Amino acid sequence: MLSILIPTYNYDIVHLVNDIHEQATKSNIEFEIIALDDVSNADTIKQNSKINVLKHTRYLVSKTNGGIAVNRQLLCDKAKFDWILLLDADMKLKDPLFISNYIDAIERNYEVIFGGIKYENEAPDSKILLRWKYGVHCEAIDAKKRNKTPYKITSAANMLIKKEVYKRFGLNSIGHSYGMDIFFGPQLKINNIPVLHINNEVFHLGLESSKTYLKKTRLAVETLLRLNHTKKIKLHENDLLKIFVLSKKTMFNYALSLFFKLFENTMTKNLLGKSPSIKLLQLYKIAYMCHFDLEKE
Repeated sequence: MLSILIPTYNYDIVHLVNDIHEQATKSNIEFEIIALDDVSNADTIKQNSKINVLKHTRYLVSKTNGGIAVNRQLLCDKAKFDWILLLDADMKLKDPLFISNYIDAIERNYEVIFGGIKYENEAPDSKILLRWKYGVHCEAIDAKKRNKTPYKITSAANMLIKKEVYKRFGLNSIGHSYGMDIFFGPQLKINNIPVLHINNEVFHLGLESSKTYLKKTRLAVETLLRLNHTKKIKLHENDLLKIFVLSKKTMFNYALSLFFKLFENTMTKNLLGKSPSIKLLQLYKIAYMCHFDLEKE
């Protein structure tokens, strides 16, 4: 009935898999758990190999490092059941009925079900504060609000989906993990795939440094631009792209690009500091988007 798929890279998944296995067993369903390692270090591989003792569980190691989008696609190809539950390695289960909640949701006749993401209430060290604040303000959204714009927040970090639907879109072709989620929502929307959001969150634990996250943010912006220029995104609910298109129509993109050149260092100092502003991060994104677009021209 259910293939539970966990892409992993240099992260200890033993506790997560044990919790999932216990819940799936109690649910009395047919299931399998497959973790695919994207060539971690030897110590991590040795530690994670412990999950092989669990029934219906496999820990596999890729031959080459392909990135999380490729890893997810390979896992999907290996899955034997019609429904797949994709879960990132750096997650912690929040609800003792996590698996049961998803099984119940299958009966509601949707093809994709997003459970949502949560973050610990206590603020972390300042070095990773930007990623935590963004997650709290922009990702940890109640299902009632997510369902108002169902194709807007479509993270594969905690998602139940029909296998044939996931395989249809070739999400591994986008190139990196940030690009995949940007591309996924519009594809679901344009193909009229029924989407449901429920409050079945998991805690996101593996927060990268603010410096790394800001770098990934720029990559995400570049990916969004590329998808827009190649017309791979036609219908969407992406606020950043809407603002960008409007700024180009009004020629305001030139002012935003100039703003980025003048204030990039000032914005970066705040975003990497002890009190990063999420509103400033959003301004950084749109200003960088306009600047990068004009530079490429």
